[in-house]
Amino acid sequence: MNGPRNSTLQSLLRNIDRILTPIQTDDNLSQGRKFFDSSSESAMAIDEKIYPTYKIARLASVLHDQGLLADDLLSDTGITAAELSSHSARISRRQVIAAYRNAVGLSRDTAIGLTAGQRLGLTDYGIYGYALISSATLRKALTFAIEYHPMATPTVHMSLEIDDEAGTAAFLMQDLLNVPDLRVFNIDLQLSLVFSLFKEMAGETFRFSKIEASFPAPPHHQSYARLFGCDVLFDQPQNALVFDTSWLDQPLTRANPITEATVRELCDRFLLQMHTESGIAHSVYTMIMKDPRTFNTIEIVADKLRLSPRTLRRKLALQGTTFRQLHNDIRMQLAIEFLRSSNMSTDDVADRLGFSDAANFRHAFKKWTKRTTGEYRRLARVSQQA
Repeated sequence: MNGPRNSTLQSLLRNIDRILTPIQTDDNLSQGRKFFDSSSESAMAIDEKIYPTYKIARLASVLHDQGLLADDLLSDTGITAAELSSHSARISRRQVIAAYRNAVGLSRDTAIGLTAGQRLGLTDYGIYGYALISSATLRKALTFAIEYHPMATPTVHMSLEIDDEAGTAAFLMQDLLNVPDLRVFNIDLQLSLVFSLFKEMAGETFRFSKIEASFPAPPHHQSYARLFGCDVLFDQPQNALVFDTSWLDQPLTRANPITEATVRELCDRFLLQMHTESGIAHSVYTMIMKDPRTFNTIEIVADKLRLSPRTLRRKLALQGTTFRQLHNDIRMQLAIEFLRSSNMSTDDVADRLGFSDAANFRHAFKKWTKRTTGEYRRLARVSQQA
């Protein structure tokens, strides 16, 4: 891999282990009306410090242009100025809300959300952004974006609705902050940044055919038409960015299958860590990682933790996960590591991970990664040589 963009990616990959679950995307999308959504991010606790600071950094830039100080934006948030430029810094949803509220209160421009969103690009999203930009098509990029949304400071619930008969797709957003005075700002920010990301992926000629907003027309309502170049309807049942389905399967100009596979793998590891950094999920994670062959049922793990299976299910649900998801995600990550970094045979890997036989393991691996074990090993070798 050559060039400045790939040099940046290589640097990112070298340092990613500092911050490192598979939430699988479905590449075999059926015909007709389809709906994909990001259902897991709402389970994230409000005080968990799991979100990067890039959105707050862009807000600081906008306010700086208005003659305001970053210290005022960060007042009473618990966020330091140094954290705004740190790739490893993480903040909580409560801190995001506090910073958003400060920005709205400080700015003289009610369209600050639209302005800040325009300043965000795919590279601001780190490995999440690189996975999007290297996807083969917009359809695959959007499916990935929704499935892995917990990595991207989610302040909205995202979904994609495709109506093949009408020839339209709608990218839907539902406010997750649930803070009335930040509703317009939050949706404005998301509408604007999604438009920027779509153009970066699909090309500058990309346009939405219509935008729907669930709130009444704000004071800056004329700004929407100037920014988006399409009809914008207010007081609608939902927030939606509508576009022609012909965009979905057009090849993206910066698609790279090797980069996509490598970065997606890192995203899986990052998400798994997000779900298992603390609480009962961490205990379950540790047990399965040490011996996936022994700790292969919720009953066995619950007994070891001196809990009933029902109590363990409830505790894991409070952390936004399940035993089945953790067990499958961990076995997938271990399988990937064994196939990439060792000379273990498929039979040996299957046995180590607790599969009844190699055939069942190969079937599971193909379901997880959309590749056979042989294909994955060949791809891993090419990636390591690049």
